[in-house]
Amino acid sequence: MSIVEDMRNKISNLEGTIEEYKRISEKLPTEINYIVQNLLNHQLNDLRFRLERFTFLKTEKQCTECNNWIKESEEPVQLNYQYNKTRPIHMTLCTNCMSAIDKVMVTNEAEPKWGLRPGTIKQDRHLGKLKVFEEMGLIKSTGRYIKIHEIVMRAYYEPKLLERGRKSKKRANKDVQDTNTVQEVERENS
Repeated sequence: MSIVEDMRNKISNLEGTIEEYKRISEKLPTEINYIVQNLLNHQLNDLRFRLERFTFLKTEKQCTECNNWIKESEEPVQLNYQYNKTRPIHMTLCTNCMSAIDKVMVTNEAEPKWGLRPGTIKQDRHLGKLKVFEEMGLIKSTGRYIKIHEIVMRAYYEPKLLERGRKSKKRANKDVQDTNTVQEVERENS
């Protein structure tokens, strides 16, 4: 049973309790009746408020992989599969779990995609530069292949590539300035 169903059951049970209490409340003293009625109404309103907050912008669907609630604006993927006569598999996957496979790649795929020379990731791994990422489980060695998560590429290699790009721009600007200076000197000598 999901949390939403559990809350709805509690609300219906409490509503039933309030109806029963209304029948017997005439026999009780006014002060006790007032206190109990307020407590029951407060509990009912609290449960309704919680249910409203819990289901706000969410469907009653839950991702079977990560157990997160799927937002109403997202379109979950429904997977219903049965191999031969085995028990069928019914899965509901959120967009985050579906896109997770795109974020993991082997080094042969990651290096050209990020503009690195072949063997860079393997070399950095052997030099221990990527040890922190390995300990976090973002780099895995599976036999002859090394799988690497996109987070490693963004956190470790992207800043290096941006710095390299800035340095090459500075070098290019310096070369242009040197060329301009040489041309000015040649004009003066002519």
